[in-house]
Amino acid sequence: MKSAKIGNMRNIVFTLTPNPALDLNGVVDNIKPNEKSYVHDEVWSPGGNGINVAKILTRLDIPVLASGFLGGSVGEEIKALLKKEGVVNKFIKTVGHSRISLTVSNRRDHRQMRLCFAGPHISGREKSQLFDLLEKEQRISILVIGGSLPRGFAPADIIRILRLAKKRKIDSVVDCPGAIMRELVLENPFFIKPNLDEFRELTQSKVETLSAVHKEAQKLLGRVPYICVSSVEGGALLVTREGTYFGRTPKVKVRSSVGAGDSMVGAMVAQLFKKNSSGEDLLRWGLAASAATLTQSGTAMGSASDILNLYEVTKVRRFY
Repeated sequence: MKSAKIGNMRNIVFTLTPNPALDLNGVVDNIKPNEKSYVHDEVWSPGGNGINVAKILTRLDIPVLASGFLGGSVGEEIKALLKKEGVVNKFIKTVGHSRISLTVSNRRDHRQMRLCFAGPHISGREKSQLFDLLEKEQRISILVIGGSLPRGFAPADIIRILRLAKKRKIDSVVDCPGAIMRELVLENPFFIKPNLDEFRELTQSKVETLSAVHKEAQKLLGRVPYICVSSVEGGALLVTREGTYFGRTPKVKVRSSVGAGDSMVGAMVAQLFKKNSSGEDLLRWGLAASAATLTQSGTAMGSASDILNLYEVTKVRRFY
């Protein structure tokens, strides 16, 4: 895949993946405890929430620069795979090795086992290099921060980045675990996308229904204009200051759920980059991208053509 050219672009999306992973994916006929299982159809791919968002944005021809921390031979492999996918990137090199994430699928029923390792410890010098990169990159119009945090990189470091974005009037999109999100929403991000479990952790509630999620999300609208909660009653709820919308992915043959949520974020960010602020349309694109990735095996992401085709049949309704 040919890399996107962003050198002369006036505006870009900057995705930050603090703890990228080398995703190793394969299929087994059957997993038996305490016995050796042979893995077939092995695939290696660059992973992490922000990286997955960057892959979708690249497919949708949105100028994007992927960044974060990479180290060791694992980090070099991730960079090589990103280059192969055409994702423009500039990562901070770490002393420690980047992490590995293992996904093994059962061939018969497509159920998966996922094993994620911790990743490197980020030093003060390495953090400073990232902050310097963000300070110098003047083309950012949307900042996407996604995934878990590596050791040594705390919510306070993300807060520093969000404050820089706010100072420069950059819209920030945050897709982090719920416990981290509780601190980050105080910095007024533009858009957040927790799943239902993360939303419960964020709001310290036990909400389950659409109505309950909507009511709880309303309390956050003063700080966050766009709140998308996935995995609610089999669909996703987008709560905005103009209205609330609900939809489900169109029916597809699900081969893997890896990256489906990140694909949703990527497609919605693509529309925001194009200045499309319609809540109904944003959710429709997000659900279509999620469905496109659900149809792919392992850690593969949906294609632009699949996203467009599924967008045409995706239905979203106004909930409130």
